[in-house]
Amino acid sequence: MDTVKITGITLAVTEMEKMVKFYENVFQIHFEQVRMFDAILYRSNLSGLELLLCPASIAQNTAKQNRHQLNLEVDNLELALSKIEKFHGTKMGDSNQKHGQIEVGIKDPDGNSMVLIQKL
Repeated sequence: MDTVKITGITLAVTEMEKMVKFYENVFQIHFEQVRMFDAILYRSNLSGLELLLCPASIAQNTAKQNRHQLNLEVDNLELALSKIEKFHGTKMGDSNQKHGQIEVGIKDPDGNSMVLIQKL
């Protein structure tokens, strides 16, 4: 069997400006604009994966909530959380400590949920 590797992820985005600012500021990445499908999309690298923000209308995505959830490890959970609301995201409940890590659910500006994890 051939080895399968995930090399990228595309997020169908409704609030593009807020999403770009959120991911750049919370996760310290920088997007480049790329022209595809007669529109501007935003490409970056997040933890070795290509992250592409694509307008939901182009992706023909009508989902109101994400169908996949990312778990993202960060070095400093408190620092990341301090930026969430400032850049139009939300925290989902309290942080939990288990199995040598602290984790907390958040949502980005489009309402996609993810779990932020900090190893202890």
